[in-house]
Amino acid sequence: MPKILNIAKWFYPGLRIKRWISLLVGGIVLILIAFQFPKQFLVLKIISYVIFVFGLLALLAGIFYLLRSFFEAIYPQEKGAALIDIIYKKRFLSKGPRIVAIGGGTGLSTLLEGLKEYTANIAAIVAVADEGGSSGRLREEFGILPPGDLRNCLVSLAAAPQLMRDLFQYRFTEGGGIKGHSFGNLFITAMTQVTGSFSQAIKESSKVLAISGQVIPSSLQRVRLRAEYADGTTKEGEDQIAEFGKFIKRVLLVPEDVAANQEAVEAIRCADMIFLGPGSLFTSVIPNLLIKTISEEIAKRNVIKLYVTNVMTQPGETDAFTAADHLEMLIAHSVPGVVNCCLVNSGRLRYELLLKYAQEKSFPVIFDRERIRQKGIVAVEADVVSKTDYLRHDSAHTARIVMDIYNNYGKKQWKKLNRT
Repeated sequence: MPKILNIAKWFYPGLRIKRWISLLVGGIVLILIAFQFPKQFLVLKIISYVIFVFGLLALLAGIFYLLRSFFEAIYPQEKGAALIDIIYKKRFLSKGPRIVAIGGGTGLSTLLEGLKEYTANIAAIVAVADEGGSSGRLREEFGILPPGDLRNCLVSLAAAPQLMRDLFQYRFTEGGGIKGHSFGNLFITAMTQVTGSFSQAIKESSKVLAISGQVIPSSLQRVRLRAEYADGTTKEGEDQIAEFGKFIKRVLLVPEDVAANQEAVEAIRCADMIFLGPGSLFTSVIPNLLIKTISEEIAKRNVIKLYVTNVMTQPGETDAFTAADHLEMLIAHSVPGVVNCCLVNSGRLRYELLLKYAQEKSFPVIFDRERIRQKGIVAVEADVVSKTDYLRHDSAHTARIVMDIYNNYGKKQWKKLNRT
């Protein structure tokens, strides 16, 4: 009896499938009639062919619209999309390579935006040392990890409608206590209070935004970032470190013995490719590598470990740094073997933008190829710069180059790239 009731549910009103089932069945009936139609005369044979064609078209149309109705019900966020696009996203992308992206800030989220078009198996491991702006305020007031960089990555990987993505990025410009906060940061904070766990709050937010992959804090401990400068002075606080005219000798976490998030470790162990950056070297990328377990697990992996070099130097942080200087700092703050390949921009930079950036003491990162090769690191040149009013990575172009590197030299064949 229950089985009969379940069958009856298919004919409930409002499901928008009865019409397509009827069309499909009608097509089958017409095809059967066409085969049984007498064909002694030419006219009757032509009529049978016409009936067969109409039956076949009705059958195909019924199947197509029935499938589309199912997909619209199961994936309402895809409503209006072509059926083949929905199938491609759900099937092809789900079989894509397992890519781990490590960093923070806007640089990482920009690249994730393009990368999600190639694979749904992305794990973004994000630094948790942010202390500026809305994230810093929420961190101090509620004792949670800073949500800002995690929110940016969630939105970049989102398959939710644009309105929902805009909502998460909306920043209040007035309202006393909420002025300066983004809605997404407040949402994650509230979700932390409801679930009792920051990690669970990120997972629930991922469901709301229907993201491709996962976003993982590199640690679940509260940490601060401390910088030691060449002149012997120190400064603590991620938002206070950049200071023009002072060379950063090294950065470290406070406390130093920070435990890695086990989910981040597992993602690295399963990765087909790992890339670091782009983003602020000392405040977004390196903080993840200062967690010893994460650095060691990356070094163990025999896969492409790609550093996406910044297009421009960052004032007060990487003044006059070349591509090789960036790599030296990465290795000095982690362990040997943490990177075996780097991507450097070779695209032309617009002169008027160079002048604008020069006023802010930001200059192009010089590609010192031989120094990089002497370190045993493979250097890849490509035009990855954005053609907008900012000298930064283009999301789509950079993602395509990253996937080209994986397809040509990935799958544990990075040594082949090194020999070339």
